[in-house]
Amino acid sequence: MSIRPNLSQSKVWLAKYGSPLFVTYEKTVLENIKKYRSGFKNYSGGFTLAYSVKTNNNIPLLKIFKREGVWAEVCSATDIYACSKAGYTGSEILFDGLVKPDSELLKALKQNFSIINLESMGEAIRLSKLATRLQKKINVGIRLSFPSTRVGLKALLGISYDRFGVSLESGDAFALAKYVASQKYLHLTGVHCHTGSNQKSAAHYLIGIDELVTFMAMLKSKLDINIKTLNLGGGFGVSEITAYKVTDLGMQFAKRLLGQPQTFEHKKFDFERVSNEICTYLEKKLAENDLAAPHLFLEPGRSLVGNTTHLICSVVETKSSPINDWTIIDAGTNLMPILTFYSEYRDIQIFSKEHEIKTSMAGPLLYSSDSIVSGRMLPRAKVGDVVLICDTGAYFNCQSNQFLYSRPASILVDKANHVRLIQRAETVKDVFVRDESE
Repeated sequence: MSIRPNLSQSKVWLAKYGSPLFVTYEKTVLENIKKYRSGFKNYSGGFTLAYSVKTNNNIPLLKIFKREGVWAEVCSATDIYACSKAGYTGSEILFDGLVKPDSELLKALKQNFSIINLESMGEAIRLSKLATRLQKKINVGIRLSFPSTRVGLKALLGISYDRFGVSLESGDAFALAKYVASQKYLHLTGVHCHTGSNQKSAAHYLIGIDELVTFMAMLKSKLDINIKTLNLGGGFGVSEITAYKVTDLGMQFAKRLLGQPQTFEHKKFDFERVSNEICTYLEKKLAENDLAAPHLFLEPGRSLVGNTTHLICSVVETKSSPINDWTIIDAGTNLMPILTFYSEYRDIQIFSKEHEIKTSMAGPLLYSSDSIVSGRMLPRAKVGDVVLICDTGAYFNCQSNQFLYSRPASILVDKANHVRLIQRAETVKDVFVRDESE
C-alpha cells in the first residue's frame, strides 16, 4: 500500500494550507522509479524510463524525475514549458501527441528533442518542411495504432483508441516510412505503440510487440532501415486502483437497484511478473525475425505517480433523504475527473470512529453529476471530519478546473519527511486574471 497521511498529519496540514489539499510523497515516487528499472534491467537492448508529463505536470515533481535521470515524454506546449522550467534539455525529451502544431514542432527542432513520434503523413510532411527550412536533421519514430477493440466503460461510451497512430494492416505505416526515408532531414530511428491504460497483465503489450517487430522486419527487408529504439508507451496499472470491467459495472448497478451497498476489492498486480513476460517475449520475437535488440523506451504516467498523491478534504455537510444518506465534502468533480471516478475503484477513508453505514458521497458543486461514490460502506461522518481520497496522483491535479471554486494547494513530503508547498492555492482573483477589463 502507498504511504498515506494519518489523521494528526492531515489536521495540521489542512490548518496550514487549507482544505482541500493534495499531498505527494517523494518516497513513493522513488519506489516506483526503482520498480521499473529493476523490472526491465535484464533486457539486452538497454532500457530508458520516461515520464508522461501530461499525467501531472507539477514542476517540482518534474524536478524529482529529472534529478533521478528519468526522461520526459511531452505532448503539448504546456508540457514542453514545464519541462524547460524543471531543467530538462531536448536530448532527454520524447515528443508524442495526436496533434503537433508547427509552433511546437519548431520548438522540438530548435531544442534538439531526442525523437518525434509521428502520428500521420500530414504531420510528417509539415515536419519535413520545417526541418528543411532550418536545415536541421531530427530523429523520428512512427506510432502504430493498436489493433484491438477496447472493452469496459469507455467502449460503452464510444471512446476508442484507433485515432492514434497509423495502421500497419492498411499499409499506412509503411507508406509513411517510405516518405520519411525519402526526406533529407528526417531520420527514422524508432517505432512506437501505446497499448492501453491501467493494464495489470502483459496481454496487450505482447500484441503491441507483435506489431512493432513485424514492422521492424518489414522496414529492414524492404527499406534497409535498422530501427534503433522501440517504445511500448505506458499504460501500466496501479495496485491501489482497479478499473471496472463491464461485468463489474453491471453488478454495481444491480446492487443499487436492490439497495445493497457497493463492495469491491482491488485486483492484484504482479509488476515483476508482467515486466518479465514483456522482456522475454520481446527478446524471443526479435530473435525469430533476426533483428538486433533496439533500445527499449517506456513512458508511463499513471503507474509512476498515481499512488504517490492523495487528496485530503473535509466533511462540510451531512444529509439524509428517503433514497440516500449523504456525506458532502469540500472536494468535488472540479478536482476529480468524472469519468475517472465512474470507471475506477479507489480507496476512500473517513477519519471517524463511528460505525459504518451505507452512504453516498458528493462534492460541494451545484451540479447533479458532482457525485463521488454511491452506496458505499463508510464510517458515519459529521461536519468537520477529515476525508482521504486515496491515490489521486494521475490526472486529478492536472485536470482540475475552476468551476465554482478555485483550485487547492499541493504539498510535497520529501524523502527526509520534510513538508513544503509545491503549488499554492488559487484565489478567486486568480480565476478572473485572464478577463479583459473595459
